[in-house]
Amino acid sequence: MQEQELEPLWDEGISSLLEGEYARVQKPLTMQDLRGYANEHAVRIGDILETLFLMGIYGDWKYTDANGEEQTLDEDALNALYAKGRLEESDLEAFPGLWQPVE
Repeated sequence: MQEQELEPLWDEGISSLLEGEYARVQKPLTMQDLRGYANEHAVRIGDILETLFLMGIYGDWKYTDANGEEQTLDEDALNALYAKGRLEESDLEAFPGLWQPVE
């Protein structure tokens, strides 16, 4: 029986962009970095955050808050983020910390 490779649960283009940028700058990514990537590549910041959340939920990336403490990301947190629809600037202010791949 042939083993099937599972499709990624997140946007592969965005994840590749984020991984490439992390490798380029060699430091965790800030919300300011993410906004810049969104503008530069014409991608919605909400799509970038959704991808980061999903990669965090499945253990590929992590989010560390402004106090340096790693935060647990789960489906409930992702659903709460999108409860009112598209993300606004005030939604982004809730993430003043850093995003980076899990080592």
